[in-house]
Amino acid sequence: MSLPSMAIAPLPDCPWNALEMQHLTWLGAGLIILGIIGSAANGLLCAGCLLGVGIPGNRVDQGHRLLLLNLSVASLGTLLLAGFPFTGPSAIYGRWLFGNACCQLFAFLRQMFGLAQMVALVLLAVERYWLFHAITKERSRMLTLKGIAWAIASCWTVSIAVAIPPLIHWGRYACDSTRTTCELDWHMNGSGQVTYNLSYLLLGIIIPTSLIFFCLWRAYKVIKLLSIDTTDFSMADSLGQYFITKVVAFSAIGMYLSWLPRAILVFWTMVLKDVEKNNIPTGLKIISPLFVEASTIIPLIVYTSMGSHVRNTILGIFKRSTMKSRHGMIRLQMK
Repeated sequence: MSLPSMAIAPLPDCPWNALEMQHLTWLGAGLIILGIIGSAANGLLCAGCLLGVGIPGNRVDQGHRLLLLNLSVASLGTLLLAGFPFTGPSAIYGRWLFGNACCQLFAFLRQMFGLAQMVALVLLAVERYWLFHAITKERSRMLTLKGIAWAIASCWTVSIAVAIPPLIHWGRYACDSTRTTCELDWHMNGSGQVTYNLSYLLLGIIIPTSLIFFCLWRAYKVIKLLSIDTTDFSMADSLGQYFITKVVAFSAIGMYLSWLPRAILVFWTMVLKDVEKNNIPTGLKIISPLFVEASTIIPLIVYTSMGSHVRNTILGIFKRSTMKSRHGMIRLQMK
C-alpha cells in the first residue's frame, strides 16, 4: 500500500497502526454529521427541559426535568467540547491537528464528560427507583429539588476528580486506535496505568451500570406488583410516571447498545498482547467512535417516539409558539 493512502501519526508513542485515508475520511464525515445532529437533538432536549423547570407543578416532574437536563448538558459537552469539532477534521486530515497539549486537554474533557453521562444515567435510574420506593413505603421521603441539585453537583465533581489522575501520571491519555484523536490509554502497560484503568473500569463503568439496571429492574417490579398499567394505583398521574420510567429504561438500553462496539474495542485493547492489538478489525475501529457519537441522540429519539406531548412541544419550538403548557416537555402521553 502506498504511503499517501495512509494516515501520518502526529503523536508520540502511539502503538496503533495507521488506517487508510479513505476510511478516515468517511469516519471524519460521519463524526461531523452525527455530531451536528446530536448537538441539535440535545439542544432541543435542553430547551424543552428549561421550559419546564421553574413552572409550578408536579415536583416529581420538575426533578426529572433537571436530571434529564443534566444528561443533555453532559451529551452537549461530549459533542461540542470533546467531540466532532476536533475529531472530525482530524480524521479527515489523517492526524491530530491540535498539538500534544491540546491532546491532553481534549482527552481530559472526553473522560470527564463521558463519566458525567454515565453518572447522569445513574441519577435518572435512581430517581425512578426512589419514586416508586417512596410510594410503597409510607414513611419514605420523596426526592427534593434541593437533593437532586446536590446530586447533580456531585455528578460533576466526581467526573472532574476521576478525569484528573492521568494528567498527573496515574493512568495516561494517548492516541486512540485511529491515531487521529486522544483518549484514555487502555493498554495495560506499567503499574500506574493498570491500576487506574482497572479502578476506572470498576468504579466508572461496572458499578454505575449495575446501579442503572438494578434500579430500573426494581422500579419495573414495583410497577408490576401494583398493576400500575391498569391504573390500580393511588398516585395521581400514575400512568405518566409509568411512561417516564419506560422511556428512561429504553434510553439507557439504547445508549448501552450504542456503546457496545466501544466496549468490545476497549476489552480487546486491555487483554490482547501488543503485537495482536493491530489485528483488531478496522471496521470496529471505525464504527466505535461513530456509535459513541450516535448514542447522544438516543434520549430524544426515545422521548419523541413514546411521548406525543414531547413531539408537540418540539414542533412548538420550531413554530416559535409560547408553549405555556403547565407540564412542560416531559409529561408523557401515549398515543
